[in-house]
Amino acid sequence: MDARLAVRRKPEFRNEEATLLSSIGQDGEVAIYYLYDAFDATEEDLVALRESVVADSRVDELVELPAPAELGNYLAVEPLPGQYDQRADAAEQALRLLRPETRAQITSATLYVFDSPVNDAVRSFLINPVESGEKNLSVLRRPSMGEIEPLKEYPGFTELDDEGLAELLAADGMAMSLADLKTIQDYFRSEGRTPTEVELSALDTYWSDHCRHTTFNTELTSIENNEPRFAAQLDRALRRYDELRELNGRTHKPRTLMDMGTIMGRELRRTGVMDDQEVSEEINACSVYVDVEGDDRKWLLMFKNETHNHPTEIEPFGGASTCLGGAIRDPLSGRSWVYQAMRLSGAGDINTPREQTLEGKLPQRDISSRAAAGYSSYGNQIGLATTGVRELVHPGYVAKRMELGAVVAAAPADNVKRLEPAPGDVVIMLGGRTGRDGVGGATGSSKAHDEDSLGRSGAEVQKGNPVNERKIQRLFRREDVATKIVRCNDFGAGGVSVAVGELADSIDIHLERVPLKYAGLNAREIAISESQERMALVVRPEDADFIIAAAAEENIEAVALADITDTGRLRMFMGDEVVFDLSREFIDTNGADRAQNVEMVAAEGGVVKQAPASVLESLRAATAGSQEGMIEQFDSTVGRSTVLMPYGGATQKTDEQASIQTLPVDGGTSTASVMTWGYSPSLADESPYLMGSYSVVEALAKLAAAGGDPRGAWLSVQEYFQRLDQDPQRWGEVAQALLGLLEAQDGFQVAAIGGKDSMSGTYGEDLHVPATLVTFAVAAMDETDAISAAIPAGNFDLYLFAHKPLESGEPNYEQLNELFAAVRELRPAAASAVTNADLAATLVNMAVGNGVGLEVSLTEAPLGSIVVAVPAGQAVEGAGAGAGAGAVKIGATDESGTLRFGAESFTVSEALEAMESGYREVFPLNEYEGEPLPEFANQVNETETDLQSPGKKDVHVLLPVFPGTNSEYDMAEAFVAAGATYEFHVIRNLTPAMLAEDTKAFIEKLKDADILAFSGGFSLGDEPDGSAKFIAAFLRSDDVAAAVKEFVAGNGLVLGICNGFQALVKSGFLPYGDPAQLREDSPTLAHNRQLRHVSRIATTRVATVNSPWLRGFEPGQTHLMPVSHGEGRFVVSEDEARRLFEAGQVAFQYVDTGGDADGGAEGVPTMAAPANPNGSSYAIEGIVSADGRILGKMGHPERFREGLMRNIPGIGEQDIFGNAVRWVRGE
Repeated sequence: MDARLAVRRKPEFRNEEATLLSSIGQDGEVAIYYLYDAFDATEEDLVALRESVVADSRVDELVELPAPAELGNYLAVEPLPGQYDQRADAAEQALRLLRPETRAQITSATLYVFDSPVNDAVRSFLINPVESGEKNLSVLRRPSMGEIEPLKEYPGFTELDDEGLAELLAADGMAMSLADLKTIQDYFRSEGRTPTEVELSALDTYWSDHCRHTTFNTELTSIENNEPRFAAQLDRALRRYDELRELNGRTHKPRTLMDMGTIMGRELRRTGVMDDQEVSEEINACSVYVDVEGDDRKWLLMFKNETHNHPTEIEPFGGASTCLGGAIRDPLSGRSWVYQAMRLSGAGDINTPREQTLEGKLPQRDISSRAAAGYSSYGNQIGLATTGVRELVHPGYVAKRMELGAVVAAAPADNVKRLEPAPGDVVIMLGGRTGRDGVGGATGSSKAHDEDSLGRSGAEVQKGNPVNERKIQRLFRREDVATKIVRCNDFGAGGVSVAVGELADSIDIHLERVPLKYAGLNAREIAISESQERMALVVRPEDADFIIAAAAEENIEAVALADITDTGRLRMFMGDEVVFDLSREFIDTNGADRAQNVEMVAAEGGVVKQAPASVLESLRAATAGSQEGMIEQFDSTVGRSTVLMPYGGATQKTDEQASIQTLPVDGGTSTASVMTWGYSPSLADESPYLMGSYSVVEALAKLAAAGGDPRGAWLSVQEYFQRLDQDPQRWGEVAQALLGLLEAQDGFQVAAIGGKDSMSGTYGEDLHVPATLVTFAVAAMDETDAISAAIPAGNFDLYLFAHKPLESGEPNYEQLNELFAAVRELRPAAASAVTNADLAATLVNMAVGNGVGLEVSLTEAPLGSIVVAVPAGQAVEGAGAGAGAGAVKIGATDESGTLRFGAESFTVSEALEAMESGYREVFPLNEYEGEPLPEFANQVNETETDLQSPGKKDVHVLLPVFPGTNSEYDMAEAFVAAGATYEFHVIRNLTPAMLAEDTKAFIEKLKDADILAFSGGFSLGDEPDGSAKFIAAFLRSDDVAAAVKEFVAGNGLVLGICNGFQALVKSGFLPYGDPAQLREDSPTLAHNRQLRHVSRIATTRVATVNSPWLRGFEPGQTHLMPVSHGEGRFVVSEDEARRLFEAGQVAFQYVDTGGDADGGAEGVPTMAAPANPNGSSYAIEGIVSADGRILGKMGHPERFREGLMRNIPGIGEQDIFGNAVRWVRGE
């Protein structure tokens, strides 16, 4: 049967409805219903869906909807056909867990019922035509994917004249040029046939600017220098470029922007300055060799940056999420583990009223907020620490948003075999299935935008599936898998045609073998779809079965898709039909030769802004403003590797400038990677040449200030410019930036060894993005060398190491090298590069983290300058007016909490109010008052556990891994550090047989375990509409529930952290120890009070010691605790809470330390945020079962070890793992 289920939150959980009304600026009321249409469902299926899948009885209520005509003013929204619907997918998977025999299919939608008519503004806010449409509630019909469309034919193609070819280009919406199409015509004349639609579409993708960097590889036939201010400097840079071409044997090659950007890497390899870069035919990401503390093997450090400007502009959530997903897949295809991320975005003024939005555009506030949600959602789900986030503001980014992600990865070098594919080798495709999502994405990204872009780009945007990509990460982390991979490529732009087509010169691809999301796709769609989370890998024929089986062990679908041949041709088959058959030689021409004249002229200049009236007023500027409300959405601690939190200091208010994470070495290491970025939009308005050079200066200054060594840095760049067309002056803008980049690399003797370019930042004819060249700097360092920007409490002297630019304004590289070396030698207590030449804003940022007072004499501080804090009275080498490093004492700190700049003074609180004003409206801070707690919630229970230890010497931990689990390695490391052994057990759900097999194996393995631990993550992406439903359903199944109860009764211990805690609570194992006792009014974990993810450090106190997990603690003892979750609000009735406190079952509470939260002394439980980060009832962070054997908590003690989170004063270990292991041993 077919049925529709409707779910609404219970009244006390309807925060989303109030938030929606606030967002659209509408009074009145709205009701939000979550709809699930089930097709081919049995009555038993529907019972399971109602009771265990779509609704949580403690939070939700199932409702019967009236007929559509009786709903009144409503709007129902559903995903477009073909878009990935994570909610519906998760509902189906959870149902299959409970009902393996089910054949039901599910779709989802959201229904909004208003008390007033739905106007166009509301409709446009709720429906983005790129990803969603209005649902017809009057019918219950599954969406049709349509019949397979026959491939187009092109009779007479080889005879078309230029006008006919131009008409074909326009009719098919191709991105290639007319010259490219004429080249194709000539080729098919020589082949004596007409092209297939697959061939034309695949070549359009292959030769797109996105895939083949056609703009950057265009020959620069002449470069004319008419830039008046920097004429001599640009001539000098051009001479140096030509000299480097000669020194590196490149004079027979054309001059191109690509050559200009990469020539310094060749030079430093030639001279031996850079001898650590890995160079191979397989290019997945920037790759360098590094030594790792505690491991004798060489490691490969990989890093990559990429933008998703086009998709994020038109569908912000999906575009930003796949920006990160795509960035991850590049180094992942290199068999490395991605563990570190940064995000840099470019927006217009996000506070612009919606009614001022340009025609055909989404409002800037919506793009910004939804993009932040998308990028953070993907990273949070896959388990990637994002520790550097910044949004740049410039009116030019209204033309097209910048969405830029950068990641760092690492792997033992021995795991990565760079081999040559040979005839007979097999190409395996593994990962997600293929759909229409992403068809045309590469070509779309290569186009400029106009007012019609939104309406025609739906198929070009994909929805990411981080749960699938996490599985591939686990697979490639296995040495036995990685070492059998000959070559690998990720499925990015161009889909099968590019990902598989690039692996070797001669390949036969069998498109009919591609696993599909749904029927109805033709050969063209299968060949070019950019559906996410897929990999193509070449293996020797004898290893193919092993790889497919290993993928299945990790819950991944894999097929043998193609064969390496020796024909010199790329061929694609759809069954017996040949749909693509081209010579590799022709494909690799990349289309028609391109040539362009270049003219370098003066920049037009940006908007001249009036200087702020005061320092305090300057803090309200976008360049100085805090973006805490946005940045807190990004998980910054997953991976047990975070050296610096994004915000440092006791109050977590100092914005750090560097992302620093330790490498993913089993057993841990102190070797870390540091990544920084540099770019100034205002400098771009002044001069692209200065912008290019100072992007390197800024990135290296930040790296030096954070404790890294710029001399050992590697660079990667991201270029983003307006559409160039054939305008020599637009090309000259890019050339100036690259020549500035070239000189900076030369001056610092560091090289850009990778990068990405995008030349489509134009809207209409007159609106363009600012000239954008972002430099990322990466270096290896030891975690002990990391320096925070947060000035510690106490008395410190402040010194400015001032950059002294040349008279022309260009960087003084000789002096900057001395400056960076002097800062590194000094090892200051705190340091920060001066950004935007704003010394006052830099100092304020350094002060607010620990609330210190300042007295400072302001002076010039050009970009490249660094401020340091040293203990009062300490001598500083290089201080004095004539010293090369240029250190000058500019002031000192005190404990007054007042910031004094000459005659102006203001408090830290006033500074924060100004800094936080710009982004507060769109990204509210996690701040609210809390109601007083009853007396029983302020008490601690001092009763100690009297459970008898089993007295076992060897302690073994079972760690189940569910779809969406992302913290299992952190949990394993914590238990290993405590002296235990562990085993992962993957719960697979690709087929009912796999699920049944793994369930049975789980029960058997539990018999040999002493501890069962459920790790953090996002079970099926916290879908359908709620956290941990899949795991909870697994735990409630009869056989598993009985096995876990028997395990606990037999002296076993159970732990659930974050997602694991959610599963224990929603299954009934907490607080009752038995799912049978679960009631409608039982405690639950709901969405955070502010309806967004929160990642920060909270303070918790020990509320009881009545458990083996807590036996080593003192009642009332406090810990600084990483928290990172979206559904961490513990909700419980007063009667049940009182019972839990009296029974000693409340393990931990959030407490106020007297810092951010209003009122209260240190260690006092609080309902106020941010001390209580999620609004948990009675400040409860964790609970134990009545016998103390089961512990669940939202905080992440497994993510900390000594040496991490160094910018959080007083942070230390909460050793629940050691407590448990010692109890099992009887110690």
